[in-house]
Amino acid sequence: MNTFSTRATDRYWRHVTLALALCVCSPMVAAQTALDQLETFISDVETFQADFEQTLYDSDSEPLQRSIGTIQLKRPGRFVWTYSEPEEQLIIADGTRIWLYDKELEQVTVNEITERVAGTPLALLMRATPLDDAFAIVELGAVEGIDWLELTPKAETSDFEQIFIGMTDGDLAAMELRDNFGQATQIVFSDVESGVELADELFVFDVPDGVDVIGLDGQ
Repeated sequence: MNTFSTRATDRYWRHVTLALALCVCSPMVAAQTALDQLETFISDVETFQADFEQTLYDSDSEPLQRSIGTIQLKRPGRFVWTYSEPEEQLIIADGTRIWLYDKELEQVTVNEITERVAGTPLALLMRATPLDDAFAIVELGAVEGIDWLELTPKAETSDFEQIFIGMTDGDLAAMELRDNFGQATQIVFSDVESGVELADELFVFDVPDGVDVIGLDGQ
């Protein structure tokens, strides 16, 4: 990402939110359905960390960009989402605001978390609303050992048309978000750990000297 045009910035935020709420494994019994597993995750998991690989596809299903990085999450509403390749990006939610820091551009964009919640996986992260209040949910069955759910946001203002969640053996195996531009973002998680100790200081963003702030505290 080399620019922060309105469309590019909105698209980037949509990609960010897809894993901020869901990437974790949680203790469950094998007999649980995908929906049971997801509901248990929402109610029981407090912290986790994981590696991820993210691929963005265009409307013709051609890959546009592959990214890798890590995520740490601590409820309620805190996470650190770090891209290491192809460019360094850092997204931090401190429980109130979300900070997007682009090191190369020397700028940070900040938004209220509440502005980003409705109709996105952030609603799950924040436990802001019951799952079936925010989404219409359909269980799609198993494909190659993964149990799939389709979530359609009920909010008319959502940036997403559909969210697909794959669960296997109590773990989140994969997710795909399809946006209003016909693009799809897929994420695969690995080395997931839940119930880990994560210090509160990890989720505080200090604006570096000389960095432009766009949003609440800036222009």
